[in-house]
Amino acid sequence: MFDFELAMKVIVALGTAGFVLLTLGVGVKLLFFRKPRLPSPIDAELLEGMEERLLHLEERLDFAERMLTEVRAKAQLPGS
Repeated sequence: MFDFELAMKVIVALGTAGFVLLTLGVGVKLLFFRKPRLPSPIDAELLEGMEERLLHLEERLDFAERMLTEVRAKAQLPGS
C-alpha cells in the first residue's frame, strides 16, 4: 500500500536539501567569483586636499631631518 506521509517526508527532505545546496552555491559564487569593482572617480577637491597635506608632511619631515642632523653634528664635535 502507498504511504502518502512517507512520500511527503521524502519530497520535503529532497526539496530542503536542494534548496540548501542551491543557496550554498549562490553564496560561494557571490563570495569567490564576483568581479572586482573599479574604484570610483577621484574627487578633484579631495585630491587637491591630499596633495596639500602631503606637501605639509614633506616640509615637516625635512625640518625633522635637519634638526636631527644638527643634534648629531653637535654631539660629534670634540670638546663639547
